[in-house]
Amino acid sequence: MTNQHTTDPDTDSNSIRRFRRVREFESLLVTVFLSLMFFVSPAAAQSTGPTGGSGGSVAGWETILTNLYDVVYTTLQYAGLTVLVLGIIVWLTARTNSQRSETGMKLTLGGGAMVIAYFGLGALISLLEFIAG
Repeated sequence: MTNQHTTDPDTDSNSIRRFRRVREFESLLVTVFLSLMFFVSPAAAQSTGPTGGSGGSVAGWETILTNLYDVVYTTLQYAGLTVLVLGIIVWLTARTNSQRSETGMKLTLGGGAMVIAYFGLGALISLLEFIAG
């Protein structure tokens, strides 16, 4: 009777190879970040304030927040509708697969929540603009 279950006698070599891959990846990351420091020139970014060096003005902040609002609003609109439609398609084509049906239902509910958040965010911003005058 022979032992059919053999294990790799050299298990340390696998962990050493894995460690070398991690070290190579870490050195690659450090190299990328150091090279970014030279190409981006962080001293230039610190020469003016976030509002363009205009003192106490809030015009720069308004521009930044408006752009952020536009990105979030557009993302909610398109991603929400896409996930909603995808969820409905997956849910209706699941047939007897309960796992796929559950996934479709969750996608549909998530997409619906994103669409509701889209309209709610628009209403909230309109209310805040009305209050601000």
